[in-house]
Amino acid sequence: MKEEYIIGIDIGGTHFRIGAVTGAHHVKCFRKVKADTVLVTDDVLADLKRYLADYMSLPELKGNIRAIAIGFPATVDRARKVVLQAPNLSYMENLPVVDYLQEHLGIPVFIERDVCMTLFYDMHTYQIPECEILAGCYFGTGIGNAICINGRPLLGRDGAAGELGHIAVPGSQEKCGCGLVGCMENLAGGKYLSRLCREVYTHTEIGDIFTEHGEEQLLRDFVDRIAITVAAEINILNPDYMIVGGGVINMKDFPKDLLVKKIHEHTRKPYPEQSLNLLLAEDEEMKSVIGAAPVSYTHLTLPTT
Repeated sequence: MKEEYIIGIDIGGTHFRIGAVTGAHHVKCFRKVKADTVLVTDDVLADLKRYLADYMSLPELKGNIRAIAIGFPATVDRARKVVLQAPNLSYMENLPVVDYLQEHLGIPVFIERDVCMTLFYDMHTYQIPECEILAGCYFGTGIGNAICINGRPLLGRDGAAGELGHIAVPGSQEKCGCGLVGCMENLAGGKYLSRLCREVYTHTEIGDIFTEHGEEQLLRDFVDRIAITVAAEINILNPDYMIVGGGVINMKDFPKDLLVKKIHEHTRKPYPEQSLNLLLAEDEEMKSVIGAAPVSYTHLTLPTT
């Protein structure tokens, strides 16, 4: 019997990752390329169609693909058919991805926020049991946040639930890609670290920023803002498990012990602080690609082991 695959895709601001995922979460034909080598024109949907048609024609995959699942760093409508808006990618706005790709490629297409796919991966990897509330907060260029209620992603009325990165920081005049001013993700994400390297630590590569300056107040305050963001969600949701991850958390010499300490400091006493299940997730190149598969498993009858 031929093995069937879900094509999992993670579209980021810098890189485009794609792989064919089996029911056992193994990945075949993985690729990581610059996003601007895939999205080369102003017509994002046509570019995606061309790239996917070429990928699907690979001899080892041809005829064995059941569905495509794509993770976007963007808000997605409640019906999970249209990419509404990506704060850090101006060309992703009101894209009818599902209808367009299904019409042109002839197979089911599912879309989700990339952070939900990351959370699905971590649920599987860390063997998190079924629970009422699971939350994941991931700090990369910005802040990605996903919430699962009884195993299902919380969508919200417009499909925009969980935008934790856009809580306001009093006194901040930083303009955000979402159109607001003073959003937390400008002060607790990788964009802030990039700005520090441009304006303050001008002789430091961003990958060395915690190694060379981790004890300085600017970076300790940065870690504290991450902790405040996470603790705010903990205090509101009282989750069974709280996952914290992303590229920033996994940078070289990032002070994880300080982060955990600060999260506990900002979490309400005695509960939920005393019963907090906090997990710091490691980074993984194919995390969102593999996490794309469960999006399809909820709609298709496929073996999952």
